[in-house]
Amino acid sequence: MKKYVLIGGSIATEGAIEGILSADKSADITVICGEKRPLYSRPLISYVLEKKTTDEKLYFRGEDYYEKKGVKKVFATAEKIDPEKKIVCAEGLEYPYDELLVATGSKPFVPLIKGLEGVSKKHTFYTMDDMIGLRGDLEKGGKVLIVGAGLIGMKCAEGVKEYGCEIVIADMAPRPLPAATTPEAGRIVQDRLSAIIDFRLNAALDHFDGDKAVFASGEEVDFDILVLALGVRPQVGLLKEIGAEVNRGILVNEKMQTTLPHIYAAGDVVESYEAVSGDKRLLQLFPSAYLGGKTAGKNMAGEESLFLTDIPMNATNLFGIRITSAGLFVGEKTEVTVGEDYRALYAEDGVIKGFILIGDSARAGILTDFIRKKRPIGEKDKKELLAGRDFALYPAEERKAALGGNYEI
Repeated sequence: MKKYVLIGGSIATEGAIEGILSADKSADITVICGEKRPLYSRPLISYVLEKKTTDEKLYFRGEDYYEKKGVKKVFATAEKIDPEKKIVCAEGLEYPYDELLVATGSKPFVPLIKGLEGVSKKHTFYTMDDMIGLRGDLEKGGKVLIVGAGLIGMKCAEGVKEYGCEIVIADMAPRPLPAATTPEAGRIVQDRLSAIIDFRLNAALDHFDGDKAVFASGEEVDFDILVLALGVRPQVGLLKEIGAEVNRGILVNEKMQTTLPHIYAAGDVVESYEAVSGDKRLLQLFPSAYLGGKTAGKNMAGEESLFLTDIPMNATNLFGIRITSAGLFVGEKTEVTVGEDYRALYAEDGVIKGFILIGDSARAGILTDFIRKKRPIGEKDKKELLAGRDFALYPAEERKAALGGNYEI
């Protein structure tokens, strides 16, 4: 019986389990998870904070997922990999493997800021434990300073609002969601949320003086609770120390193999093939982690599988504003405004490279399909696609296949 060891308890791990079992029904699978919790959905922690769902529902596959799949779980921190002996060492015990997956994910980036140690209530917002700790402080009320206007910080703010706290978001970036929006889209988001959030953008934090943030401009902001939401960094140490090729993340090929034999990696920790640019990049997205893990699992079990369709994607709802984007914002821009909805796509050499939609996201799937398959699109078709001419842009035989023949072509 083949032994599989998976390090990490993330959605990439679930993907790997599903991939392995699809090809090897008798697999002996062990998950080593340092977070000491069953598999849960990290993107849902903001909804728990916001009281839209419960702690229990974070375990979206059920708290007995590993048991149902026949997987052995070990709640311990993996400390070392011996690739020669094919063993993982975790808290004094050794776990042998035939195939190994490293899905150690990321950890919040906490910069060395003078005076941070003197802040009385400080949190990051990445794990379930982070959310529980923050929730305890929010129930006492007060003013919350969130440093970081990216998706983590903005989703945290949405949860914080439920507690009636005053919210300030500070960032060096010129707009909220800088990685997932364009300047035009970021301005729309900021304008619509300015009545809820006090934005301090283009603001470099210099130091803390107790529960007061002092910015490089000299501006000062008092607060009761601090949340550091400055992004995450891949946890590459286990593989870096044994010689795997590492850049910002662990480098993997299209099979999710690292440069070491019998060792794969998936999720936030990897740089993998990104289909729009053709480069290897950190994407750190929920669907990317699952699909990368599933690809790794299939290959670990001997079924060849390639992951060649990954693209940057973000779809979120912030304070009732639906924001959807995919691909890269490069090339010539085409944009339309329909009521309060904003839609823009970016194309280069007759191919869509990226898009952003604020409001109605009904065409997101079609636009994403154009990006993934590098479908050619004419100048006239760009605005018509944004305005609603969808299936007419597909070849007739594809329309017929997609709709089961019930479409007049």
